[in-house]
Amino acid sequence: MHRLLSLVLFFCYLPLSIHAFQDDSEKLEVIWYTSFPFIYEDEQGNVVGVEAEMLSLFQDYMKNINGVYVDLQFEKAKDFSDILDNVKRKDKKYIVGSSALSITEKRKQFAEFTESYLPDVTVLVSSAGTPIVNTSREKVSMLQNLNAVTIKGTKYEALLKDLREETGVNFETIYLSSDQNILEGVISANDRFGFIDLPIYLMLVQEGGEVTRQNFFTTQGDGYAFILPTNSIWKNHLNEFLSDPNSQAAISGIISKYLGEELYFFIDNLYRGELGTSILTKEKEMQLELLRNVNLRLEQEQAVRRILIVSTGIAILLLVAIAYLYYRNQKTTNLLLGQKSQIEVQQQDIQQKNEQLMNRNAQLVALNEEKNNLVRILAHDIRSPLSQIIMVADILNHKIDENLPETDVKLLNQVTASAERINKMVTKILDVDGLEENRVKVMNERVDIRDVMRDVAQRYRPIAAKKNIDLSVEFCDDHYMIRTDHLLLLLVLENLISNAVKFSEQDTSVGLRAQCEYDSVLFKVSDEGPGFSESDKKKLFNRFQKLSAKPTAGESSTGLGLSIVKKYVQDLGGKVWVESELGKGSTFFVKLSA
Repeated sequence: MHRLLSLVLFFCYLPLSIHAFQDDSEKLEVIWYTSFPFIYEDEQGNVVGVEAEMLSLFQDYMKNINGVYVDLQFEKAKDFSDILDNVKRKDKKYIVGSSALSITEKRKQFAEFTESYLPDVTVLVSSAGTPIVNTSREKVSMLQNLNAVTIKGTKYEALLKDLREETGVNFETIYLSSDQNILEGVISANDRFGFIDLPIYLMLVQEGGEVTRQNFFTTQGDGYAFILPTNSIWKNHLNEFLSDPNSQAAISGIISKYLGEELYFFIDNLYRGELGTSILTKEKEMQLELLRNVNLRLEQEQAVRRILIVSTGIAILLLVAIAYLYYRNQKTTNLLLGQKSQIEVQQQDIQQKNEQLMNRNAQLVALNEEKNNLVRILAHDIRSPLSQIIMVADILNHKIDENLPETDVKLLNQVTASAERINKMVTKILDVDGLEENRVKVMNERVDIRDVMRDVAQRYRPIAAKKNIDLSVEFCDDHYMIRTDHLLLLLVLENLISNAVKFSEQDTSVGLRAQCEYDSVLFKVSDEGPGFSESDKKKLFNRFQKLSAKPTAGESSTGLGLSIVKKYVQDLGGKVWVESELGKGSTFFVKLSA
């Protein structure tokens, strides 16, 4: 029965395949509607854009591969819904729909899609100045005070419906005509929001446009594709074209032409990472690039202003010369006084503009110097020697002789207080510069791991003793030497031991152990602390992360320690991971090659 059914389907499809190539040319009617930059009309009335050029590339592909000339006939739809209506018609098997269409299950009920050529991500944006909401209460409050903007029959309208059902807020909806732009509708007022495609939003950010992206409703679809009738003869040919490696390389060039190579590469690889974090990172990169461009324009404006000042000075000298000649020739005192008054007014105006320029330049210099100073600060690793100063001063405070002069006691207390104050100040400064620019220089030296472990334990035993924490160390059987960077290894173990002590309760234990193999060494740092939840583990080694666990004695935490551990371990060519259960403590593992 299955074989009979297969034969029937084969002979049903065979005429279509034969028909597709029985002539030297075939008509392909492209039903399209404006969706910048995917398909639109230029000033000369030509249909251009990403999908228009892709179809032209398909035309060349069919000619070269199959020897068939595809006669592309572009017909503009009345609106977006008109594309879908045409696709539904059974007599339209020679058409393809084009308008940056998203692949959805609802549309699959009445149409076919080609393979996706670009990831489909939709973001929720609101008018410039709208606060970014984080909690459910803030989300509901925003929706109650803003009006939605959308176009009927689009996926954006369906997403607004989902948002209304999710939040229970019956917000007002403003419907635009199909030839209008949702993004422009949001920007045109200060009380609106709506869904738009991620590429459109990122292009706005790249150009310095002002709009607020809300993080709570970013959706990820199945991608952009061309839409076809269910009886279309073109689906297989289009999919073969989209799957062809040479075609894919050419399509990448087309999309890069309209979106920019960097922006296209980001969107094309977006599904491989964490969606919200990836978009936020890209926003920051584009904002920094925009800031650099603004600074460049300011420098150019300053150069132009300097030229204007010189030109104005020359003009003034000419005016003075003319005034002097006129005075000599006319010998008219009243005219001379008038010219003098005019020159004084001009000089005052120039002086005022010059002062404004100097003030602006001073502000820019101050801001630039402040930025450079902040970038140069390497804060995190300064805390360890400060901790040692505090520890030594504390030990001396407990062992001082009663006969020690009061002046010396005050000086010792001042040392302790000053060191603690500096430590608090340093804690507030984030160790970002070295990590972001990857400027850490890794040394290759012979290191005795016993010495490193003994040094770390000696530094942190007094701190652990304050909380009555037993800090134990277990070495390998013999002295074990590895080639690595002594300082980076020391910092890695210090960070792990510091965290273990910081997040452990009193009267518990912390262990530092080494397991030596022929070609590697495995360090283990274990504690009896609160452990980590599954959600904590996912963001454990990211920067600026504040997890559910809190220091047990009021110690401070910047959220940088474990990200620095990961960075240094990677620099050493090793691996770091954690095993932990909530409420049962944690064990961090660091594996390095010998």
